[in-house]
Amino acid sequence: MMRPEGTNARRGMPHSSVIAATAFAYPSELVTNAMYAERCRFTPAASFAELARESGVRTRRWCLPHENTRTLTDAVVASLVSTHPELVAEIDLVVVASGTTLNVAHPSDPNNRVVADLSPFVLEGLGRTRALGLDIKSCYCSGFLRGVQVVDGLLANENYRAALLIAVEQGSRFAVAPSNRTSFCFIVADAAGAVVFRREARREDAGILDYVGHTEVDKWSWVGIGEDAASITMLGSQAANATRELLVECGRTLLRRNGLTPRDVTWLLPIQTHAGLLAGVKRELEWPEERVLWFADVNGFSGSASIPSCLAEQASRGHVRRGDLVLSLAVGAGLNCAGALYRF
Repeated sequence: MMRPEGTNARRGMPHSSVIAATAFAYPSELVTNAMYAERCRFTPAASFAELARESGVRTRRWCLPHENTRTLTDAVVASLVSTHPELVAEIDLVVVASGTTLNVAHPSDPNNRVVADLSPFVLEGLGRTRALGLDIKSCYCSGFLRGVQVVDGLLANENYRAALLIAVEQGSRFAVAPSNRTSFCFIVADAAGAVVFRREARREDAGILDYVGHTEVDKWSWVGIGEDAASITMLGSQAANATRELLVECGRTLLRRNGLTPRDVTWLLPIQTHAGLLAGVKRELEWPEERVLWFADVNGFSGSASIPSCLAEQASRGHVRRGDLVLSLAVGAGLNCAGALYRF
């Protein structure tokens, strides 16, 4: 059922949260479909050829044994320190979204297996020893867009000059276990993406413009990580249909309450999930194909990291430019859905 659209989420806010810098990091290994089939230790419901055809995925980026969410996070932090040292000195707030950094099974500190937080290590890498660090754990694939809401709300506080938002995932850790039962594993990948938002005086058409999001509590068990902490669980077509419906709902809400049509928006940048699901989203939103940013055919689907890594990579290539209006949509386990409208 369609939720009330409400008003712009930033109504009355005294500031603008403007994108000041981006960074991305991919792990070393590019895994082909044939390589995935060789490593997969369960039998998907569909053949690997069918999965390739439906998903559009040809390769995905996976961590080697010495790589993980910590090393990917360190890489984006090092990139920002190298390229934007003056901006880094202004960062008073760090938010890290990662649903796959798990204590015991996948800790952020190999010397302390109960630790699953990444923000303290980010602050250390930035040289910001007395700033605020927060970790978002429960939103999974919607973690980056949830982080956009958190960052924007906190930047209303004049004590914060700039905020670094990082999303990082290592889905490959859960992609081939024999306990898997879902073909979704075929597309999962690893990546990190980062965006620095700077607090500026209020402008009506700059930075973060609006956002939506909620949790479908009655569907919380439809998607998640298995009890063995080595696999992914998903309620098949029910989860896929709900994901499509929630992506469309978030998109329509943001367009309607901001008086926009797809033709007014430069880019639709959704979570980089499989092509078949996104085809339905594009069709229902009547979105022009030439205004969609989707590169999962090469990079795979890195969950919450897929939006910021794609944004940063395409900005570095000059494909996304200053002033572009972007609509991003995500749905993750929980089921958590989110959308954001922002000016790059």
